[in-house]
Amino acid sequence: MRRSIRVAFAVLALSSATTTLFFTRASAAPDAPAVPPVKPAKTPFRMTVPTGYEKVTVAGHTALCEPNDVAWVKQGLTDAKPAVTTNMVLPDAMVTGLKEKREGLVKQMVANLALPDDKAVNEFLDNELIPKLTKLQAAKPPIFFLVTTQEKLADLTKTGWGEPKFHYNGVAKAAAYDQNIPFSIDEEMDDTVLPIFYSEKDKDKDAMEMRVKNFAQLAQNLDTNIAANAARQCNPVVFAAFLSFIQDKQIEPLKLRRDQSWLGMGVANFLAAKYTSVVTGVPNADLLRALTSEENLFPVSARSIDLTNPLEESAMKKEAAPYYAVSMQRKATAVVAEWVHLSGESAIPDTLKAIRAKMPKDGAALVKVIQETTTTDLAKYLVAQ
Repeated sequence: MRRSIRVAFAVLALSSATTTLFFTRASAAPDAPAVPPVKPAKTPFRMTVPTGYEKVTVAGHTALCEPNDVAWVKQGLTDAKPAVTTNMVLPDAMVTGLKEKREGLVKQMVANLALPDDKAVNEFLDNELIPKLTKLQAAKPPIFFLVTTQEKLADLTKTGWGEPKFHYNGVAKAAAYDQNIPFSIDEEMDDTVLPIFYSEKDKDKDAMEMRVKNFAQLAQNLDTNIAANAARQCNPVVFAAFLSFIQDKQIEPLKLRRDQSWLGMGVANFLAAKYTSVVTGVPNADLLRALTSEENLFPVSARSIDLTNPLEESAMKKEAAPYYAVSMQRKATAVVAEWVHLSGESAIPDTLKAIRAKMPKDGAALVKVIQETTTTDLAKYLVAQ
């Protein structure tokens, strides 16, 4: 599953007394799974060094500046302190923690999914989950600080430099540009050029010292926020990996009919949340709440859906189909959570065994098998309300 976040960067003037970076916050819990749009492959944007500017690279940071600014820019990057990650649970920490939790997690998954052995689960952990977390830890957006003045940047964009990320706004007589930093582990990231403005009037010693200090703080803040974004992505990345494993390896082979598909949706989401909680430490109740809660005025209400007789996509407007799918999954997850609450943890594996032995012919027959196997009648939870 592909996920990416975009982080918003506030334009900074290095003559300011303080520097602050603002990043959009990613949810701490997974979003309710939706039908992702198919995106065409794109060629990543690659930065070109503006005419008259030089690259200055220090300790993993790269700045673009004019020759007269090289000395103080280099000093600022040299003075930058490491990212502050004290209160973050980073991806590599989760990989380390997983080593201690692995035996118990594997046993849970084998039991919950009624698997004959632990081979598939261990292959998933070694070949899918751990590599994703490792990749998330190593992911670093290619960022270039463009140290300049607003007037000089406007002149650069007049020449067409930086398109399509930068362009000249003739009405404002200033440069306009994309202030977002793409972040993804699933595709090559665009180069990001962040304009860092200073005033040529501030040339006295105190002003120059403040300029260097603020630039160093800015570089540290950027690293801290990128690390924080990686930490926030752990939860959705782990959830998506578990969800994919359960859906592709355990649910798809069942070939459930449309009126039976709620079981696959609900089981996959419920168990993925359970295993995500083990790996990330986020309370399972919080994850389930995120998966089953519905926003006010959501276009399709989960309560209105009859899971035993869901609409076919062909019977609804094209734009409504993704909303219907999300609400269907929300309701299915809520039903499975209630089912496990009423029947106990064995309800899912016992039912999986029963339907693997003999697949029910339709949705009504599936509900009957569940009732016979787990002594719980789910009919009233599945219908529209």
